[in-house]
Amino acid sequence: MVAGQPGVDHPVLDSALSVMPLGQDQALTSRVRQVTDTHLVISSPRDGVGGPAPFVPDDMLDLSWQAEDGLRSVPAESAAVVGRGDWKVRITGPASRIQRRDAVRAPIGLSISVAWDRVVLTGSTVDLSEGGVLCVFRPNGDVGLHTPFPKRGQPLALNLDLYSDVLDCNALLVRRLPREDQLLEWSLRFVDLPEPAADLIRSHVFTALRNARARGLSRMY
Repeated sequence: MVAGQPGVDHPVLDSALSVMPLGQDQALTSRVRQVTDTHLVISSPRDGVGGPAPFVPDDMLDLSWQAEDGLRSVPAESAAVVGRGDWKVRITGPASRIQRRDAVRAPIGLSISVAWDRVVLTGSTVDLSEGGVLCVFRPNGDVGLHTPFPKRGQPLALNLDLYSDVLDCNALLVRRLPREDQLLEWSLRFVDLPEPAADLIRSHVFTALRNARARGLSRMY
């Protein structure tokens, strides 16, 4: 296997990744597909709108993932495209811990829907954390007329598009926020989120935060 302790010195199989190419100001999201003796194979990294990133041979990368003791990062280098567009990468240096494990929240727009009582609302997230989500839905003529608005604490079936993965889980309505337009802005809390799903959300959140910081630095310099 790749040298070092799995999960500490390198990400393990199926870990959600934040991938930052050296010199770029846009972090990407990916997932570990395979761990071999000398390489990692990761899914084709996606940008902030879900599009595939171009492969650049021997490009220097920074891979970040959620470990048991917090977020960790390791330098790597792109080696080849394999399978159905996956990337083979080799680790080029030691890993380091970069942040405590916190339920941080980041602004990020992802397609989302919620359902209850045969009603479905569709819209987009405003911000996201492993604890919950703030989202805005398009109006539905039945809601508030033929179907009552859900009450605080009411369970909802949630579907969240994470580009290469789709999260189906339960959520509770925390509150409905007032708006001057016809859109519906709700705060939701995840219920019994499986650890792999929480890990994937943390990867998207951390990628969004890295992108925000990178854009700030690019404006300064």
